[in-house]
Amino acid sequence: MEAAPGVPSALPYVAWASATFAEIPADQWEDVYASMQALKAHVQEYPGCQKLEAFVDLGGGGVVRVHCYTVWDTPEQLEAFLERGYTFDRMLKGVSNIAAEPTRVMEKVF
Repeated sequence: MEAAPGVPSALPYVAWASATFAEIPADQWEDVYASMQALKAHVQEYPGCQKLEAFVDLGGGGVVRVHCYTVWDTPEQLEAFLERGYTFDRMLKGVSNIAAEPTRVMEKVF
């Protein structure tokens, strides 16, 4: 398996991943959390998706900080998801009009 042209890689043992971070006001957390559960089930049905995971931290100032990761078999599948899929960022905008930080593309080495 090769990385996309021009993309450096830590091959041979990697998976391709996205990382998206956001801060959710505490008063919106319940609605966002319910939507995240549906998002997880939906995204994990995409071809090549290994998993969607979310980690939270109860930040100061009444926010919940969320780190959302997806892991993919190939860089092409990740790219297609980010271009056309129902991403965490798109879900947040639709559910609560919250903008996430720009998504990072990463390689999962273990």
